[in-house]
Amino acid sequence: MSATGASGYTVDLSRRAHWVPLLIVTALILYGSLFPFQYYQRYYPGGAVSFLLSTWRQWDHRGDLVANILLYTPFGFFTCSVLRRRLPAIARVVIVALIGAMLAGAIETAQFHDVGRYTSMGDVYANGIGAALGAVASVLLGASLRWPLVDELVRNPRAALLLTMVFAYRLYPYVPVINLHKYWHAVRPMLMAPSLPSGEFARYIVTWLFVAAIVHALYGSRRFLLVFPLLCGAEFAGRVLIKGSVLKLDDIVSAGAAFLLWIVLLRHSPRKFAVLALVFATMIAIERLEPFRFAPTPRAFGLVPFASFMQGSNSIDIQAFCQKFYEYGGLIWLLTRAGLRLRASTLLTAALLLATSLAECWLPGRSAQIPDALMALTLGAAFSALPDAAPSVAASHEPSRDVVRAKL
Repeated sequence: MSATGASGYTVDLSRRAHWVPLLIVTALILYGSLFPFQYYQRYYPGGAVSFLLSTWRQWDHRGDLVANILLYTPFGFFTCSVLRRRLPAIARVVIVALIGAMLAGAIETAQFHDVGRYTSMGDVYANGIGAALGAVASVLLGASLRWPLVDELVRNPRAALLLTMVFAYRLYPYVPVINLHKYWHAVRPMLMAPSLPSGEFARYIVTWLFVAAIVHALYGSRRFLLVFPLLCGAEFAGRVLIKGSVLKLDDIVSAGAAFLLWIVLLRHSPRKFAVLALVFATMIAIERLEPFRFAPTPRAFGLVPFASFMQGSNSIDIQAFCQKFYEYGGLIWLLTRAGLRLRASTLLTAALLLATSLAECWLPGRSAQIPDALMALTLGAAFSALPDAAPSVAASHEPSRDVVRAKL
C-alpha cells in the first residue's frame, strides 16, 4: 500500500517496509529482557506461570512503569504497521495490545529462571499498555496525511524519529505537575542565579542546530520561521511543567543563538548539512573523550553488547538511549543529507564510535565497550527500511542544490 502526499510524491507505506524495524525491535526486547542469559533451577508450586499469575495485583513503580511502556511502544507501532489495513483500527489496536501482552508474559515466564530477574504481572500490564499506545500512534499517523504539519512527519519517518528522540531525552520523565510552587522552582535558578556554562551551552547550541536542520528539511525556509520557535516554546513549557525538570538560561539562549545562526549563516548554504555533520561528529567525540585525561595503561575492551544498559537504573538508561539514538542516528541522517549513501554514512558513524570506544580504554571511569558502534549499525539498518520521502511542497521552494536524498 502507498499514499501520496499533497506534493505528488509517493510514500511507501507498505507492510513489508516495517518488517525490518519490527524484527530489530523484537530482538532488542528479547536481548534486553533475558540478559545475562544465566538460568538456574527454581521451584514454585505450579511452576513459573502460576508464580506470574500470583502477582496479578502488582504494578510497577513510576520509573519501571515508564520504562516498560516505552520499551514496547515501538513494538506496538511496527506490529500495527504490518497488519492488514482492511482490519478496523480498533481491532488492530486490540490485536497488537494482546500480542504485546502475550510476548511480555512469555518473557516474564522465562525470567522466572533468569538470574537477577523478577517475574511480575506489573511488567506485562505496562508492556501491553506500551504496545497499545504504539498501535494507536500507528493508526493515527496512517490516517493523518491531511493534518497540518503532520504530513511531513509521516512522509519522513527517519527525521520524525530523530526529532522525537531529542525531546524524549530532554523532557524525561514526561510526567506533568499541577503545582505553582513547582513552576517557581523550575524557573528560579534561571532568574536568581543565571549562568551559561561554556561546555553545556555549546552542546545545547549544536543540539538546537540539529533540530533546526530537521525542521528546515521537513518544512522549508518559510514555515521554519514558525515551526522552530513553536518547538522551542513547547520544550521550555515542558521543562516548567514536568516533574523534576528545570528551565535553564543556557537552554533559552542556545535556542535563540541556533535560530540566528541557521537564519543568517546556514539556511541558504549548499553545504549546511555537511558543516553540521562535522560539528555533530566533533560534539560526539568530545562528549565521549572528555576530560581527555588518559591513563598510562589501558583497561579491557568490553565485547558484550549493551551490558552497561542492563546494569544501570531505568531512568538513566532511558535518557542515555534517547540521547544515543538522536546523536548517532542524527549523524547518519546529516551525512546522508550531505550527499553520502546511507551505507557509507552508517559505516562512518560506527567507525567514529568504535574508535572513541577504543580510546576510552585509556580513560578512567569510562566503560569502553562495543555497543555504541553496534547501535549505529542497527540504526542504519532500521533507516534503510524507513526511507524518507522526497521534499514536500514547502521544502521544494528551496534551491535545488539544497535537496539531497539519501540513497542506499
